[in-house]
Amino acid sequence: MKKTILIALMLATAFGAWAQENSKRYEIKSGIIKLIATTGDHETEETQWFDNYGAIESLMFTTEIPGLVKYDTYTITKGNQAWFVNDTEGKKSSKAFDNPTPDLNFLKPTANAIEKYKLEEIGKETFLNRPCKKFTYETTQGRKTCQWTVWVYKGVILKSIAKVGKREVFLEATEFQENVPVPAEVFEIPD
Repeated sequence: MKKTILIALMLATAFGAWAQENSKRYEIKSGIIKLIATTGDHETEETQWFDNYGAIESLMFTTEIPGLVKYDTYTITKGNQAWFVNDTEGKKSSKAFDNPTPDLNFLKPTANAIEKYKLEEIGKETFLNRPCKKFTYETTQGRKTCQWTVWVYKGVILKSIAKVGKREVFLEATEFQENVPVPAEVFEIPD
């Protein structure tokens, strides 16, 4: 369970945890991204949705304990606030938390964000047939420092490598649909 929570926090940071209110995070209005997250020998399929140039965002992955339970976890981000939403057999619960990196924006990084996250553009590389800018940065989660390398297309992270201690989490987009309708229910937060 701790491993799942750590991965969820890392993914929240990578995909949706740096929203800025009243600012375009992405150059793309909306999108749906299919992803594969890998840690050790474990792979998880995920889906990310965003709308309004990244002002709202949702990342979903499924956790299954064979024979016991299967549930979907969403990390929903709106501005400075974020939520974990668990959906087990149609019963939803949520827990709010502060967006860990609300001021990180790859389109227009502020001087403060560059210093705070040690953000550095380290090159350009094509990924998923799209020209990406490659960045490194750091975040702190609890007492642990996480080092990130990300491939960013029009503000959207398409690939990331996160390192915390000896653990690495790899996240890669396998499909990206740009400027498509996004279902409103993926952004719903239960009471």
